[in-house]
Amino acid sequence: MIVSREEVISRLYKIGSGAAAIGAIHIFALLLSWYTEANSNTSMYGYVFPDALIFSVTGGLLAGVGLLAFSFLKRLRFAKLALGLLTVVGGVLATTSPIYVYVVKILGLSIKAHLDVGFFAAVFTGVIQLGVGSLALLTPIKEESLPAMPQAQPPPPALSQPPSTVLRPPAQRAGTSATARLIPAPEVEEAVCNICLEPIPPGEAVKCSNCGALFHKGCIETWVSVNGTCPNCKAIIVGS
Repeated sequence: MIVSREEVISRLYKIGSGAAAIGAIHIFALLLSWYTEANSNTSMYGYVFPDALIFSVTGGLLAGVGLLAFSFLKRLRFAKLALGLLTVVGGVLATTSPIYVYVVKILGLSIKAHLDVGFFAAVFTGVIQLGVGSLALLTPIKEESLPAMPQAQPPPPALSQPPSTVLRPPAQRAGTSATARLIPAPEVEEAVCNICLEPIPPGEAVKCSNCGALFHKGCIETWVSVNGTCPNCKAIIVGS
């Protein structure tokens, strides 16, 4: 499958944006009740535990930092690696936060408490962030270019030009500066432009008054605007 660089960048940017959003939701989960004490039915919110506050805020912010790193790094492989690793590390911290507090603070202190909605929200968002980071790391970067289609070679000018369009020797000689004009050549029915080597439609040919070279009107006007001379005889074009 051929994947362009733009498609890969777009896909990774969407993954990073999703991870940053999940990280923000995880931080907001600190405002929910994580545990409810069994004896007094007192709600214990995530932000009241310093360990949970540090783990959750750091884990949530790492997803956003990963997206920023992806935006600033120029090498696509390094940008993908930074996005994936930072998001995965943030997901590990976010998932660990409520579990660590429950094991160390709640069970460690023999506090009887029930798991509340905030606990499940924190674990769920942490796992999602971890999965999104893994998805970024597993996203393949396989940039290939489409093979160039062979271009048809134009027919040789000598075979396409009738005898009437055979170029005359240039009139410019050493020490002289010949001048010429561009004049329409509607009588020419079949010719090849001496600049782009493409056939000239009947009635659209323009020729140099000095050497008789035939051109597309657009080709010779562009040439003259840059060089000011006939590309065949080097005569100075003074008018049309």
